[in-house]
Amino acid sequence: MQHPIIPRRVIVWLSIGAFFLPIVLCVTLGVSTLLSSMGDAAGGGVLARIALAFGLVWAIDLISLVLTLSLRALNEASNDEEPTDLGRP
Repeated sequence: MQHPIIPRRVIVWLSIGAFFLPIVLCVTLGVSTLLSSMGDAAGGGVLARIALAFGLVWAIDLISLVLTLSLRALNEASNDEEPTDLGRP
């Protein structure tokens, strides 16, 4: 049996990131807006930049997940198309 080109563990971690990063992003943006409206412009600005970083990480995570799944699907498709021995010597 051939090992997959992309381990399942990588897909699991990318999927977890794709699920939780938007939640973290929304909470960080919300707290940033709250701090800014309460008069703490410095704290709001710092959290806005942190939220931007979470957004970039989320985008990279989603792109990585799509590429990983496509590579895995191509690898499985190439394994299925291998010629089989039909009983010929």
